[in-house]
Amino acid sequence: MDIAKQIVDQRVMGLIKDNPAMFAEQDENKNISKAFLLLGVSAYLDIEIAEAEQYLTDGGNDGGFDAAYIVEGSDMQLNVVLFQSKYTHNLAKDSNFPANAVEKAVNTVSCVFDPTSQIMLNERSLEKVNEIRSFILDGRIPYVTFVMLNNGLEWNEDGQNHIDNKFKNQEQVHFVHFNHEGIVKFLNRNKSITTQLSLSGLAVQENFNYKRVVLGKVTVSEIHKLMKEYGDSLLEKNIRRYLGKNAVNTGIINTLLDPIKNQNFFFYNNGITLVCEKMSYNALQQQNWIMKLEGLQIINGGQTCKTIFQTLEEHPQIDFINVYVLVRIYEVGDEENIIQDITYATNSQNPVDFRDLKSNDEKQILLETSAKELGYIYKRKRDGSSLANTIPSTVAAEAVLSVWQNMPHIARYRKNDLFDCYYEKIFTDLNAAQMILAVQIFRYCDAMRKKSSDDAEIASFRSFETHFMAKIVGKMLLDKNNLAIDEVNHKNFHALTTDFDSNNEAFFTQGERMLCLMLKDYLGEDDLHQLDGRTIAAPFRRYDMIVRYIDNVKWWKAYMTK
Repeated sequence: MDIAKQIVDQRVMGLIKDNPAMFAEQDENKNISKAFLLLGVSAYLDIEIAEAEQYLTDGGNDGGFDAAYIVEGSDMQLNVVLFQSKYTHNLAKDSNFPANAVEKAVNTVSCVFDPTSQIMLNERSLEKVNEIRSFILDGRIPYVTFVMLNNGLEWNEDGQNHIDNKFKNQEQVHFVHFNHEGIVKFLNRNKSITTQLSLSGLAVQENFNYKRVVLGKVTVSEIHKLMKEYGDSLLEKNIRRYLGKNAVNTGIINTLLDPIKNQNFFFYNNGITLVCEKMSYNALQQQNWIMKLEGLQIINGGQTCKTIFQTLEEHPQIDFINVYVLVRIYEVGDEENIIQDITYATNSQNPVDFRDLKSNDEKQILLETSAKELGYIYKRKRDGSSLANTIPSTVAAEAVLSVWQNMPHIARYRKNDLFDCYYEKIFTDLNAAQMILAVQIFRYCDAMRKKSSDDAEIASFRSFETHFMAKIVGKMLLDKNNLAIDEVNHKNFHALTTDFDSNNEAFFTQGERMLCLMLKDYLGEDDLHQLDGRTIAAPFRRYDMIVRYIDNVKWWKAYMTK
């Protein structure tokens, strides 16, 4: 039996055991399937289990996708990652991802990303589709990665035919297979990598400030070999997520596949930056060095490496022997601060996810310590833990930006920027009491979002409201206690949490009525339930909703005194 399957199955069972509230189905198989989906989404997106749950859509009428991750990209791009999951309970069985499921996924993409198409969906799937379509109607160009997740083999030829018949020449859609082997690599990602890298031709080596630097070139086939063996474990310190094809990656692909342009790929690409703890090679050899690299990590150029790997995998018939890419190799020992500084500097032109980079920041360490004093576990680093009753720093950042920093629209749609552009705004002068209270409010509002409402108007916007409702409820709690946010601390923390626990339902009910009035006024419509989801979703991306209503003292007081 496949050991990787057994490891994943053990982790699935552990998830269910550790998080009983998350797996409340009477059907054990459904709980197992959900746990596997959560584990797969968490591994593929490199996020916490607790964060992954918010992207799940599985259930009846899910539209052919079980989870959806949506994030704004640069240059009017919209990056969307969809998941379809198939878990085989018989671990001795080794079957392909079903061709009919691939066909359904192909049809899903055709429907979801065409705002004129009609599709029957459950509430959570409809929320995601309405978000996507609202972005598209605003002019965003979607780039879609559809992840086929299972604990078996890739789809067969029939499945590939379904994809090729519809999307063979479509640069915006990319189908990938991710299974138990990829999940295990993710779970074991902290292992140090020692390997060889073959440079081509002459290279430059220099000692500088007690460190060593090598500049040279390698064939793209060498990068493909490296990625095939180690995969994403090479990118642990890289601060970008690979979300499939986009405008930049498509340009790389087109250059690689052009028999004339690919000869100059070395000049077109910015290259790849690697760090290692130790490097060695035959210095008596003038060229074509074989570098032995210990503790290897790719800190810049992860997108390039992943794109090279995908392209060469999909086109094994093409000879890339004369296609080269620039590499910079820094021997920096185990000096984590230097690695972080290099990572930040080499990625600063288009940062994506700086959580790991900031995890050793003094602000994060102090939050971890002070949260523990209040009886909570704050996770400033990813540690592979699956418990949902802790507070990951990503959840804290999203909650604080929504509840206390007046940016619920940013917290929802710009998650990749929370530890970069908005890091100082979120974490400067933030104490543990403020952070935990924000998370409690945010999680309560998010839990309420998942419940149905008998009020047709509230039901029309409830699925989009979490971040704005968290802002409203937080303001109500402070107003009730006649406090400003900078007055919240460990001394009044327990009194405030008790007050919130006692009155959260009342706060939430009143807040939803308030939000209903805001939307009616903002959209100029008296009957919200008559509007489609795309129209309802749009105001939740607008800052002027906050300025016109929540921050408008006159409007707020007029409503609260009714």
